[in-house]
Amino acid sequence: MAKTTEETLLGEIADDFQTYLRKGVRFDRVIGSAHADLDIDDIETLLRIHFVLTDAEDDSSEVGVLDFMRQLEDRIRQMKTTTAPESFQYRGEIRGQIDWQGTVKTRARTGRLDEPLFVCSQPEEHYNIDENLVLKRLLTIIHEIVTDDLAYALDNPEGYDWLNDWVMPQTGGSGRGVESAAEMLDRIYEQNIYLQRISVADSDITDRTIQSVKRSRSQFYQDAAVLLDRYRQLINHELDSTEARDILNNTLIAPANTETLFELYWVFRVLDSYEGVEYRVLTDSRDSPSTIATWEQDGSRFVLSHDSTGEALSFSESIGSKDIEPDGYLYRMNKVLSRWQSISEDLLGRGGSDSLWGGRPDIVLERYRETNSDGMELEQVFLGEVKYTQNIDYVATGLRELLEYMAFVKQAGTDEYVESADDLLESVDVKGLLFVDELDRETPAKREEDVKIIQYSESPGTVL
Repeated sequence: MAKTTEETLLGEIADDFQTYLRKGVRFDRVIGSAHADLDIDDIETLLRIHFVLTDAEDDSSEVGVLDFMRQLEDRIRQMKTTTAPESFQYRGEIRGQIDWQGTVKTRARTGRLDEPLFVCSQPEEHYNIDENLVLKRLLTIIHEIVTDDLAYALDNPEGYDWLNDWVMPQTGGSGRGVESAAEMLDRIYEQNIYLQRISVADSDITDRTIQSVKRSRSQFYQDAAVLLDRYRQLINHELDSTEARDILNNTLIAPANTETLFELYWVFRVLDSYEGVEYRVLTDSRDSPSTIATWEQDGSRFVLSHDSTGEALSFSESIGSKDIEPDGYLYRMNKVLSRWQSISEDLLGRGGSDSLWGGRPDIVLERYRETNSDGMELEQVFLGEVKYTQNIDYVATGLRELLEYMAFVKQAGTDEYVESADDLLESVDVKGLLFVDELDRETPAKREEDVKIIQYSESPGTVL
């Protein structure tokens, strides 16, 4: 039996991805693990990068940024202007058409009617028309994304094949030498004298302006308006499942990180079990980048985290030396850790940890209830361990890790285990599931409330 492929997983979660984005669910931890060097720490940056990778040749859309860039060199010469007469004063010379009425008034103000002072009218080109405002704003956005968000990848293109359209050298237009799309954009944006004359802020361009430019006689400006409108939709998380799939495939999950994609698949399956949940957009994801979603239901507050120790939990175990017997496993292990710390400091210049055990579950769901003092106290914890495997030995290892998490999880800041000794591993206050790929055997639990192994395509149901 073959493992579930990356393509299959992408197809499974694409709809969920765009659905939960619209609900305000965050995936910053997953994003950050995909391409850490790019410094992508929020979904907005991911969407911005996806935007500059869009291509009509790939997704059959009206126009993409990449094909827009392929024509930019030639099209930029089509920039429209408006012409209006401007008045200028000249002494002893005439330039343009003499404005006699203006000339007489100007000479009268000086008191010398015979002075060779002339007011002349000359046509002046204006570039701040709606079409150019939309174009300049679009190019500003693309330029910022390429030069800021993609700076590392452009400087270190190896391993970022999905950026080839931006970094691979190609023959420039109009007989120019070889340059990449990024270099061409930077040159045009920084050096084109007509673009430099256009001053625009995002607030200057209304939706009505964009719709108006979409009706322009110039295909160049129509495309610019379509792309700017699409960018605004993306930033508002208005994307369909096809686009969600492209984001996951091109910019979120590298081929070597199918394990992360498999974890994300199970995150969605856990979320799916809570129908009608109103998700709250996290006010500042940087404060808790591993938190996927928080919501309230049935008088309880839920916090779902990925690859994390949760909001108020601890997964670390140290030896308490005062309670150790004079000899035995713990006594000797304590000696090992103590000596390791000392030798590491002396020989390597770094200290070691005295932790006997520690870890970070793949999925953590905490449930809190209100107290009489208007506070919140931990009510239950769900822990999910994900193993993208069909190897029974590796599944057994994952099962042991899950049971360790369930047994040793504490409330942060205290030495109190969440599950009492009487209920240890009985799934009362701490519940757990092991998520694995499809196996060639069934894995039924002995009891309904017991720890279970959930195989790919099975539903975990409501976990808390």
